[in-house]
Amino acid sequence: MKICCASLLILFLIVLSGCVSMSGYQKASSRHRAYASGEVHATAAEWRTLISEFQKVIDMDVQGRSADDAQYAIASSWVWSIKAGNTEAPQRAIEAFQKLIRSYPNSHYIPRAHYWLGRCYAYMGEDYQAITQYQVVESRYAGSEIYDPAQLELARLYVRQGYITRAETLYANLIQSSTDRGIIVAATEELRPLKTQPFKIQRKPIVSPPERVVQAQTQSKPQPEFASPVPETKKPLVPESLTREFGLTAKTIVIDPGHGGKDPGALGRSTLQEKAIVLSISEKLRKILTQKGYTVLMTRDTNRFIPLKERTAFAVQHKADLFLSIHANASERPKAKGIETYYLSVTSTDNASEDIAARENADSGYSIQELETLLKGIIQESKSEDSKRLAGHVQQALVQATGAVDRGVKHARFVVLIGTDVPAILIETGFVSNPTEGQKLTTPAYQHKIATAIAQGIEQFLGKTEEAPLVKGGNPKLAATSVERNR
Repeated sequence: MKICCASLLILFLIVLSGCVSMSGYQKASSRHRAYASGEVHATAAEWRTLISEFQKVIDMDVQGRSADDAQYAIASSWVWSIKAGNTEAPQRAIEAFQKLIRSYPNSHYIPRAHYWLGRCYAYMGEDYQAITQYQVVESRYAGSEIYDPAQLELARLYVRQGYITRAETLYANLIQSSTDRGIIVAATEELRPLKTQPFKIQRKPIVSPPERVVQAQTQSKPQPEFASPVPETKKPLVPESLTREFGLTAKTIVIDPGHGGKDPGALGRSTLQEKAIVLSISEKLRKILTQKGYTVLMTRDTNRFIPLKERTAFAVQHKADLFLSIHANASERPKAKGIETYYLSVTSTDNASEDIAARENADSGYSIQELETLLKGIIQESKSEDSKRLAGHVQQALVQATGAVDRGVKHARFVVLIGTDVPAILIETGFVSNPTEGQKLTTPAYQHKIATAIAQGIEQFLGKTEEAPLVKGGNPKLAATSVERNR
């Protein structure tokens, strides 16, 4: 009887805590609406207090049914706090939206979170980061209600950076396909001056906060919030002549940072791990390629484990034109060093290549039957020769840029390269097991040198004979290497 009563008491407390949590959310949500609508004028301090109330709702039940609503409300409140004069609000909003994406990946707020991350980054002058967020919406959430607003903001950023051809294309697409009258009007008005005499660009848009009601639809009719930007240059972000071997435009590039999470990859001295090095290199490469106008996606951008099978599926799902898997090497011989680039083939170049492939193929996620099916006819695939050419250009650029030992272009049976129908390569950027080279691989300057060389090799493969324009004007941070993140 005592046990039964104790159980009932526990159950009652659980139900009661849920009711308290829901009640707290409803009260906080009502205040949020009042503040956001202007019905009640809220100071920065009052917004902060409201944020604390939403945080209490989450703390009561991190995975409760209102938890993602509360997290979105926190992020929204930080954005509103920008107008209230809180100087730390932009960065805090970014952190809150990132937490929403990380903690509630299945939330229906995720597309909006990426959109508002873009708006906040743009407000802070971090145009590269903003472009990346809008491209995530473009590639993953094309059917969402936030797609057109993201395209409009992306076009504005391209103009702000002086990449007019790209912006004109986005504006024209919105005018033709959007069902939102406000967006059509904005796109029409902002496209018009791009075809006339250039004027000075306004570089910093004002961020308007997210929708005032937490659970309501995201703002669907964004109005121009700063003077319509106009170009300083007519040079496009992506040259119209950019083609690859068979005349297809390379638009989307998927970068695959090897290993991650429970799989550290190759190990060097002390705490040196491949997974952190290749993630940092991949982030720098994404930044460079994004500046050149490509849509760039990464199979992982945090320290998490992804099976090889899912990495390939990611590239297929997002219709990648090129697939680059970034790795760092290791050897039982501490003196082993240098860079080598692989493409897929049924036959291996040598025993060493087979050993490397075996290590990289561990826990692939494929059954024996699936692998046999995928391997059949690989040599006949047209992508094999393209992959070989891509590997050659990237390898040459890497060796020239870094002065590292040239270990050559090789072919092997790498599972991560199986299953795509586009040029795909795996780059071993150096040996973490070599004390000197391993240390180099941890430095931002050397990582940036590697990333720049890979980008150069890609453009050479695509038949591009001159350097793509650097980011015009805007924030000088765009040309700098990304901040290191120890993952």
